[in-house]
This record gives sequence, structure tokens and C-alpha cells, in this order.
Amino acid sequence: MEEILEKFRPKVMSTGMDELDAMLGGGLLEGGALLVIYDASSFGWTLGVQIFRRITELGGFGLVIDYSFPVSLLETYALTMHYDVLGEGNLGRLAIVDVVGSLYGVNVDLPFVYYPGKIEPETFLTKMERVHRRIFEERLNGRRPVRISVTIDALPDLFGEEAAVKILRKAIMMKETDLLGDEGTVIPTDVVLLNRERTSRRFIEWLSQYSEHIIEFKPTGTPGVERMLVRKSLLPEFTPSEAEFRFSKGGMTIRPL
Repeated sequence: MEEILEKFRPKVMSTGMDELDAMLGGGLLEGGALLVIYDASSFGWTLGVQIFRRITELGGFGLVIDYSFPVSLLETYALTMHYDVLGEGNLGRLAIVDVVGSLYGVNVDLPFVYYPGKIEPETFLTKMERVHRRIFEERLNGRRPVRISVTIDALPDLFGEEAAVKILRKAIMMKETDLLGDEGTVIPTDVVLLNRERTSRRFIEWLSQYSEHIIEFKPTGTPGVERMLVRKSLLPEFTPSEAEFRFSKGGMTIRPL
């Protein structure tokens, strides 16, 4: 029984940003999910990418689940932050699962870009699990995995909202099965990007319920300046708070208020 109890005791990992760790009550729950919510004109998504980037720079392995962009546009978005995603993939620090490329039959011939095959809701998770297993066998090399969903609001577009919710609910229960499985089972820590203007309130509420941490961005009257609301963290030292978030020339600053 003690072995099972130990698996349920949370472990904390750093985001790589001290000020953000403090606002979250110590960092991120390892194997949990951080939901980053923003609107169409926001640069809040860059915070999620920066967390992903910092964890990989600190020795983790990155996994990009691309629901939204052609690989070339994914690279262009990342270069906004002076982050060369394709270069990092070439160095073995991350891999990309190109879901949208699979949907439209457009494959990029790069060794670190993977494709789950034909996209259909009934078999999607099985195919994704197979791709994950292959990537971890070929590339993980004992590193701690961090996975970023770019962007999860595209999932209802691909499958419809009801099917998307069923997929995510099943994914959560599959994670629980993995948690109770063998000691060597790999459970990534998730960074989930969500544009609130592309999906329904119900879908956001559903994701929020199952996310261990939530950060939301709100516009201000000043270009490049946003309110960053740290709304949720399941760490016992957490207190909800807000900060001023600034993005300029590829860099960001967070000033707690």
C-alpha cells in the first residue's frame, strides 16, 4: 500500500523562472498540467513556450504536439522569441508530433518530426500513444519530458467538441493508469496553450477542472502590456495573484503586483 501512496504524492519541478515559481506556490507539479489562457492578440502564449524552453534547457526533453500550424509556421512563431525549434530538434532536445500535417497529408522530412497517421477520433489516442512510445524509446535517454500542446483549442475543430472532450477525458484516465503502472512509466509534464476566442466556455471550463495550474492573460490599454492572472495551483503554498506581463523584441518581463 505504501508504494501506491508514494506514487500519488506530488513532486514539484521548477519552471526555470524564479518569480513564476513563487507565484505558483513553488513551481509545477511534475506530471501535471499548466493551462495558459489568452486571446487572439495576446502574447501570453510566449510564457508557455518559455517554460517549455527553460525546462528543456535545464536538461529535460521537449515534446511539441502541433494541432494548429504547419511546421514552417511553428518555427516562425518560435523565432518571435529567438527560439529555433527546428534547430533544437536537430540537436536532439525535442521532437514534434505533427497532428495537423497528418490530417492534411503534408509530411515534413525531418527525423525529429513524427506523424500519428490517419486522424479519426476513435483511434486518435491509440495512435498518439504509439508515437509517444516510439519517441521516448528513440530519444528520451533518461531525461524528464515536458510536453506542449500548440494549441489545444484546435482539438474541437478537428473532431468536434463532444469528441474532443471524450478524447481528453480518456487521456486523463490513461495517465492515471500510467501512474499506477510500472516504475519506469514516463508521464510528461504538460504545458497547454489555449486561445479562448477559438473555443467554447464549456471546453475551457472542462480543461480548467483537470488542470493543476492555470495562468490567464487579460489585455490592458497599453500595447505589449497584459495582466497575468495566476488563478490556480494545487500546491499548498499557493495564493492567487497577478502580475504585469510585458513582451518586447522577443523578451518578456513579469512584475508581480
